[in-house]
Amino acid sequence: MADSQFARPELPQLIATIRSDLLTRFQQDVVLRRMDAEVYSRVQAAAVHTLYGYIDYLARNMLPDMCDEEWLYRHAMIKRCPRKNAVSAKGFARWDGIAGTPEIPAGTQIQRDDQV
Repeated sequence: MADSQFARPELPQLIATIRSDLLTRFQQDVVLRRMDAEVYSRVQAAAVHTLYGYIDYLARNMLPDMCDEEWLYRHAMIKRCPRKNAVSAKGFARWDGIAGTPEIPAGTQIQRDDQV
């Protein structure tokens, strides 16, 4: 999950836990007559595993810094801050040690030392 100490159990671990919980409620001689507990534990573990996955998905998307693109769009609309179209940057560039005005062809990409 997003920035929490919660560890989502794996499906086999959930099956074993639910099976153990069910079988501890039965007496030993009743287990043979109640083998549907195995099927029930697998079905319930799958449902719980799906819910854990959905909760994990919601936790990641609840805050804008870690969310998917669709959720980011929704966060922006809630804050009344729609996405802007991409535009080319404009400005001035300076080169130390070069005399005069160098000619730079249109469309030349200029990048800083930090690769921005």
